[in-house]
This record gives sequence, C-alpha cells and structure tokens, in this order.
Amino acid sequence: MTETTGAATAPAAAPGHEGHTHAPEEKREPILPQLDPLTMKLTRIYELMMLFEPTEASRSWDKLTEWVTEIITKRYGQHTLRVDKWADSRKLAYEINGMKRGTYMSVWFRSLPKHLSDIERDVRLDERVARHIIVMHEVEPPTVGKTADDFDQAPPRREDDDSMGDMMGGMGGGMGGMGRDRDRDRRED
Repeated sequence: MTETTGAATAPAAAPGHEGHTHAPEEKREPILPQLDPLTMKLTRIYELMMLFEPTEASRSWDKLTEWVTEIITKRYGQHTLRVDKWADSRKLAYEINGMKRGTYMSVWFRSLPKHLSDIERDVRLDERVARHIIVMHEVEPPTVGKTADDFDQAPPRREDDDSMGDMMGGMGGGMGGMGRDRDRDRRED
C-alpha cells in the first residue's frame, strides 16, 4: 500500500528572509525548460518525489521514467520538464514495507492545478511506488538538478539558522520539527 501526503506548497521566502544568514543568491538562468508565455502563466511548477525499491528501480528505471512521463504528458496533457534519479539505493531512516534502502525519483512538471489530483491518484495506485509527495513551487527553486549527494556534501547548517524553517512553512528548522511538542520543549528550557 502506498502512503501519500498529498500536495504541499513550498512558500516563497518572506521579504527580508531570502538568505537569512546566507549570502544573497545571484539571479541564475532557469534549469527547467521554459514553455510559451501563456502556458507559463496558466500552469504551476510541481515537484513529484517518489520512493522505489532499489532492485526494481535499477532493473526498470527507463520503464518507470516512461510510466511517469506518460501519466503527466500523454494522459493529462501536461508538461514533464525533467526526471532525475535523486538518490540510488539510499539508506532509509526507518523500514518502509520491509525496505531498508530506497531509490528516489524526482520529477519536475508544469500542470494546470485541476489535473493534480488525477496525477496524484495514478501515482498512489501504482504498487511500485512505496511513498510519494507532490510539492508546488511558486518559482523554480535552486534545488532543481541537485541530488542527495549534493546535499550530503553541503556545509552543515548552524543550529541558530532558521532559514530552512522559513522555507518549510515555519516548521522549526525543517522537517525535523514535525511531530515535536514545542510547548514541552519550551518548558524544558
């Protein structure tokens, strides 16, 4: 059975919080293919991250890529922009459906919002997908084309740097803040 978290939105940084303690980012050329202006105006950028069993993924990567492209482009007439292997046979933090390792596929696409629930349903119903999430981005994020290795090699964040919390909707320093009892944490201080 596939677990889903539905679509999430990655908010744009609030004015004055763009870099927080980091140097301001330079204007960069987009990595994702640019479409005609009307399509760019009507559609939104989505990132679909899927987790697969590593043996299955390595054996049938091309078929998995064709499958997701067919869903987005052929079945719903939307625009698959990029498909990447984000991580190959990466150790999982906890066991999922008997898997201790997983291969991640990152798919960037543009879609009309009305097609998102259909795309999400088709991904959720495929038994090869152990987990998935779809995130909507206001603009092309700097993470396009990055792999897990790129993040592993990045310098560690300072504990007082809450810029990731700003990007993750104020979840207190990124995903680690999920499920924590903040009131209890304050009482212990």
